[in-house]
Amino acid sequence: MPRSKSDSARWVYEWVNAGEFACFPELEMMGFDRFQEASPLSDHRHDRCFEFVYVENGKLAWEVDDGHYPTHAGQCFHTKPGEWHRAGSNYVEPSSIWWIIMVDPGEMQGWLGFGEADRLRIQAALGALPRIVHADMRIREQFLKLRGIIEHGTAADLFRARHYLLDILLQLIYPPVARQIPLDLHEAMLALTEEIEAEPERRWANKELAAKVGVSESHFYRLFQDMHGQSPANYIDRLRMNRACGLLRMPGASVTGVAMDLGYKTSQHFATVFKKYIGVSPTQWRM
Repeated sequence: MPRSKSDSARWVYEWVNAGEFACFPELEMMGFDRFQEASPLSDHRHDRCFEFVYVENGKLAWEVDDGHYPTHAGQCFHTKPGEWHRAGSNYVEPSSIWWIIMVDPGEMQGWLGFGEADRLRIQAALGALPRIVHADMRIREQFLKLRGIIEHGTAADLFRARHYLLDILLQLIYPPVARQIPLDLHEAMLALTEEIEAEPERRWANKELAAKVGVSESHFYRLFQDMHGQSPANYIDRLRMNRACGLLRMPGASVTGVAMDLGYKTSQHFATVFKKYIGVSPTQWRM
């Protein structure tokens, strides 16, 4: 994983430098990153390991081969051993994430202390996981507990570390049932999302959007956050940046012209937002 723009927001465990936890080879790496701005993450793979990335805050996209997988807060993305993967457009968007790189149960006898049959059963369950899984909020607590044991525990606490890692995996294998909203309201929210996506340059106000689906402004905000994992303002900014990338490809397009087309009052403001989400300035991206 990449190094955060703010090193104080990054924590990493590596088995090869594990000290007390060198006896925990199932977990090759684990980390937490808080990205204040877009950070590079290009092609990489883990030959005998699964990688799991839990999005605590924000929204980011992943690419595996030709597949594109957007994720948001409360979701977990994963790759299987040997799969080449990268962040969308090779940049991690502003977000907070937990991640683990874990040895495939099929690659290690006695994995987490399991017998042969259970070890292979877990391997099969992990192999059948969808690329993106909705996770219960409790999963963050297990990440925090596992980090605490690794930071402050001793080899005698290994059984607890294994327990927390297994609990994370079981929450992914058996995810909670998603919170449901009335069908008509869900359909209205989807239609509204399509309307926003058709006109990202428009200055949408939450009060106006809430009125379109017939709910209060605060209820609309919560619904939107649940559906998209981010605020309406952040969602619209990301739409504008995607539109900006397309406009900047056009012959003769200027940064100032694209900024005006997308409703920004100054090219400087547009460039600041563009770099936040894309990782480079509009001019650098076009080059």
